[in-house]
Amino acid sequence: MESTALAGELVEARGAYWEDPPGSLATAVRVQEAARTLGDGSLQSRALALQGAVTLHRGDLEGAFALAVDAERLVEAGADDTAAAEVYGLKGHLAFFSGSYTDALRHAELGLACADRAGDLDLRIFARRAACLVFGNVGVADWPEQLAEILALTIEAGDRWQEAISRNDLACHLQHEGDAVGAEAELQRGLAVARALPGRNGFALGVLHSTRADIGLLAGRNEEALADAETAIASMTAGGEPNPYVFGITVRAEVQALMALGRLDDAQATGEGALSRLGDRVPQARSLILSTLAESLREAGRLEAAYDALSRSAELERQAFRELSQLQLQLERATLETGAARREAERLRDQADRDWLTGLHNRRYLARELDRLTGERAPGPFSVAVLDLDHFKSINDRFGHQAGDHVLIRVAELLLDVLRHTDVVVRTGGEEFVLLMPATDEGAARTACERVRHAIRDEAWERVADGLVVTASVGMASQHEPGPLETLVQLADRRLYAAKAAGRDCVVARG
Repeated sequence: MESTALAGELVEARGAYWEDPPGSLATAVRVQEAARTLGDGSLQSRALALQGAVTLHRGDLEGAFALAVDAERLVEAGADDTAAAEVYGLKGHLAFFSGSYTDALRHAELGLACADRAGDLDLRIFARRAACLVFGNVGVADWPEQLAEILALTIEAGDRWQEAISRNDLACHLQHEGDAVGAEAELQRGLAVARALPGRNGFALGVLHSTRADIGLLAGRNEEALADAETAIASMTAGGEPNPYVFGITVRAEVQALMALGRLDDAQATGEGALSRLGDRVPQARSLILSTLAESLREAGRLEAAYDALSRSAELERQAFRELSQLQLQLERATLETGAARREAERLRDQADRDWLTGLHNRRYLARELDRLTGERAPGPFSVAVLDLDHFKSINDRFGHQAGDHVLIRVAELLLDVLRHTDVVVRTGGEEFVLLMPATDEGAARTACERVRHAIRDEAWERVADGLVVTASVGMASQHEPGPLETLVQLADRRLYAAKAAGRDCVVARG
């Protein structure tokens, strides 16, 4: 009887943690201690999983990883489907944020299966809400059906908070599919539901206004986008510290809106203020803000300030890589201890180093490879190039994101075809790629970069979309004596700016 009452408290806290993290955390800690006294391993694992969810919501990945490991051990010891669904939901989020997308998908699907076996409606909604982060970002074939299902379940359960968030997710999908009218209609419905919620609703309102800010930016309604971004931030911060991931995305929209309105100084002050608020938490969110500032400052011609922001962003990316690598290793070890095969663990580790869209190595891999090569290099030439597709945003705006994705995939294939098998190609994000060319002097590297540039320009892009033209700008740098390769990448990146300033569709190797 006591365990049943404690489980009820835990369910209530599970449904409230997005809006009341401190209260839910206090309940989870108290239930864990009581469950330990009762010897109820299933309830303990559920309480630990909720603590992990709250901890992750606050941006503490390390703490959330540790709690997930402890919760998983109890699940493996024979906990029920309810506990397993809650633990898999947490692990799916952790795998996603650490870049292990295959693992994230697997955990999300396992969570859904456990919740459906348990048969509890609230649990089924919870498992699908946890899976939405993974499915929506990684991409699954039945994503529209998944969205329709969770919305129907929230309406059936009368869970108005979950309904509001589900309408937000549906709006994001409709916008991605090009249905701006449908997206805005769903956002209006979601906002009406969220505003009518009794009690706390700041997080829900923050998410909905943040999404509407992004949609406003895409439509060129910069004043409205700015107002929505400011409302979102005010809603999220009214109850204390905001979720740093949603906060970072919203600040990005606010900075972009301010830049579009010509308020450069306000945009820079907003970005710096957000960084100060985040402190030393969540380097990924801080890097997102800085990279947005860098891009905006570069477009405004403030190249020195742009380069400073980009350098700080790169340092935060390295910090994030180090932290996430350590945490991922801990989780992998725990998984191996509970019976996972070593070969599967190696495959997942490789997947974490790959860009999910193009299959190229990603930024996490680059950070580790630069450190390794810097330490192991023998004397001799080494060249680096940074390549950026010209006016890529206009490609997405004119031809759609699906065409943009096809361009990125084909560019990745061209790079691999043109360069040597000993060269390393990395997609560092968006439309930017880094090329590592060992044992290659400046002349040979420039020739290779020109081959790449011509291959991209001369590709039959009309097969993707009528009227589509794709070109690339490249900055490159070479060195003969061993030295920090990160410095070489930074030099190549500065030369990329010079290539953009020189009219684009060119290679700059000096200056």
